[in-house]
Amino acid sequence: MKRPEQTLQQSCIRYFAYQYPSLNGCLCANLNNSKDARIGGINKSMGVIAGRSDLVLYFKGKAYHIEVKAPRGRQSQAQKEWQRIIESQDFDYFIIYSFDEFMDLIKIIVGY
Repeated sequence: MKRPEQTLQQSCIRYFAYQYPSLNGCLCANLNNSKDARIGGINKSMGVIAGRSDLVLYFKGKAYHIEVKAPRGRQSQAQKEWQRIIESQDFDYFIIYSFDEFMDLIKIIVGY
């Protein structure tokens, strides 16, 4: 059974692909969840960082970090720390709780 955040993220990815085909590849997902501890250790040694945002949109020389949450979801401590790091480097970080919020955010960033 799919989790609400997974379903929302999939909807966002599909929308972006169809609405902005010229930007194919600019919206990327981060695979932060490892299958088990062994693979988690391998991933960590390869640079996977706990708490990293679910999505990153690269657009016109900027990176926009987007965390996808279910309507009543909350950030973990690792996610809060990642947000702090990213914002301290002057990158934008957003939390979206619905498909409509995602569409609105993308329209603001992309401008159409």
